[in-house]
Amino acid sequence: MALFGLRVFNESGQLAMDTNSFTYQVIWQGVIDFSGTVPSYTLSIPGFNPASCVFMIIPARAQDVQAAEGESGNARSYPYVSVSAGQVVVLPKNPSSSASTGQSRIVAKAYAIRYAT
Repeated sequence: MALFGLRVFNESGQLAMDTNSFTYQVIWQGVIDFSGTVPSYTLSIPGFNPASCVFMIIPARAQDVQAAEGESGNARSYPYVSVSAGQVVVLPKNPSSSASTGQSRIVAKAYAIRYAT
């Protein structure tokens, strides 16, 4: 039997989400564009709860997909994301990085998804 759906694993490699065992709802979607001079995004997302929601970023342009994990520079790296109740903040680089650290220049599609088991 073929299986269809999405499986997400946590940093320990354990299954965190499986669309075969829960329902989900897209509660926000939009474009995150760091190709220009946008310093950051602060997104107000009603109903976003870090305990029952995820925020995903998917590159929208082929040129924004890293060729290898060890690729130097941050131009094609994923932005830094922090979440809280009702809000997602997306920055072009880790806030603890030095001023000389390059920042992400990607254009991506972003989704906030609420799930329930």
